[in-house]
Parts: sequence; structure tokens; C-alpha cells
Amino acid sequence: MGKNSDTLLDYVLKLDVRTPTADANTDYLRAVVAVVKPKSGVETGKLTKVISATAAAELTDNADVEQLFAGGLNYCYVLPMSTLDLSTALASAEEKFNTLLISADFTETEIASLKLGDFDGVVGASFTTQAQAKDFAALKNHVAFITTATNGAANMFYAFGNLLGGVSWDNKQYIEMPKDDGIADIAAAESLYQDGISFVLTSAQYGPRLAFFACGGQAIIAPYVTKELMANLQGAALQYLNLNRPQYTLVQAKLLEAYLVADAQLRYTPSILTYVNVQISLTKNNYEGTVQVTIPEPSALWKLKGILTQEAY
Repeated sequence: MGKNSDTLLDYVLKLDVRTPTADANTDYLRAVVAVVKPKSGVETGKLTKVISATAAAELTDNADVEQLFAGGLNYCYVLPMSTLDLSTALASAEEKFNTLLISADFTETEIASLKLGDFDGVVGASFTTQAQAKDFAALKNHVAFITTATNGAANMFYAFGNLLGGVSWDNKQYIEMPKDDGIADIAAAESLYQDGISFVLTSAQYGPRLAFFACGGQAIIAPYVTKELMANLQGAALQYLNLNRPQYTLVQAKLLEAYLVADAQLRYTPSILTYVNVQISLTKNNYEGTVQVTIPEPSALWKLKGILTQEAY
């Protein structure tokens, strides 16, 4: 019978092996659902995973989904719906995801009647009317893109494909975009920026570029980084407790706090996460795993404003 250890070594020092737990799984944060109107005969209310624009075309005639793959995603979920009452479909979905994009199949009137149930992830929709886009953009975790009737939600889908298809979180400032949405005027761009509406600005030299990408008035990565950070801290706490089996003491609580802060700092660059405060509290008879996290909302350098002073010689 084979034996991997030595008897003498086991006699001298018998070790208790503790296997660490795996990192928290945050893959769902990069998963996206595209809500579209179905082709004739396609069942509504059911999520289908697709790995190509060709596969999506079997479910819908909508062309926006294609831009998710063009942006960099290798899969998405397609949800064919006749209306935007999504409460039942989202509640019954077994798949995990954090982003829901409304395709240009739906009118602004239909978007106004959107029902999400308990879904608390990021929701994106495109508009041709600035006033309605402003109202939508003001809601928590909502992204409103301004567009044209011809382009539909193409730019929004591409921007999200690029965001969620990346290996790290990036605000995607000024990336090249597939469509020209007709915004080339500084006054119009400033107005959209002030209203918190995401938009593509077309330059004579650089073509269409993503000029503003925001979610509920925050940088686009904010809701994703916040959820990922919380999950990672919970996973790191589980790893620490599993390996160290600490006693219920204030000293051990402080050690766990320090471990969690160090873990967060290793995972995120200073440009994404500049400050983390973790507090572990003790009850009278127990070691209570309450973690409080304070982070500034991630911000992007949207615009540069300066004054050029010409010196006299």
C-alpha cells in the first residue's frame, strides 16, 4: 500500500493540514442579459445563453446584441420579451448576472413602464430624447445612452461589451466606438454631461469616441467594483478564519481587520480603490464577523480644463 509520508517524520512532528477555501466567485459581475423582442415562434420570458451573434439571431432580429461580441464579450444571455414587465422572468432565472440591457426594440414609452422586481444590478437603455434619458440616468444603477433612431442601442451595447469583456475594471474613457450618434457640438456635449447621460462624441480627427460613461451619476465601474470588493472581502474573511481558527479576542479581530485591508489593497490599484476601512466587532460571548467597508466612489478623469498662460520674453 502506497504511503506519501515518512513514519519518522510523522512521529517527530505530525502536521494538521488545513486546505484553504477558494476565492469568492465574482464571474457573474461580467455577465449581461440583453432584453429583445422575439422572432415569431420564439418563447418569451426565458433566458438563453448565446456565444455568438449568429446564435442570437436565431432568437431575435435585433442587431444590438451583435455589438456585445464586437466589444469583447464571448457570451451573453438573451431574454426575448414582448413587454418590459420583467419581474417574473428575472425572479425565475437560475443564471446569475449583474447587467441588464434594453435593446432598441423597445420604445421610450415602453422603457418608462419597465418593471424589474427585486433585480438590483445595472440597467442600461438608449434614448433619442434627452429629457427622458436624463430621468432614467438619475435612477440608482441606471445607465442612459443618447443615440439616434438609426443607430438604436448599438453604441451602448458595444460600450458594455468592452467594459465587461475586459480583464480588469476600466472606465473606458475615450475608446473608439462603432457608430456616429451625431453629437459633435461642445454645447450639446456639456449639456449631456451635466445631465449624467452617457454619449459618444464625434471628432473630425479621431472619429466617434466614448466621451461619457456613467451609472446613476457615478463612474461606470463604481457599482461593479463595490459589489466585487464586498464579495472578495467576505471570501478573504472565510479563508482567514478557515486557516487560522482564531480565538474570540480583540487582538484576533484586529489581525483579521489588517488581513482584509491588505487583501483589498493587493487586488485593486490605487486608481480604483484609494481607501478601505474594515472593522470587526466582538459581541460579549462571540466573535462577530461584521465588516464595514468605506470606499470612495471610483472616478474617471472625464475632462481636462486648464488655462494656457503665454509668457512674455
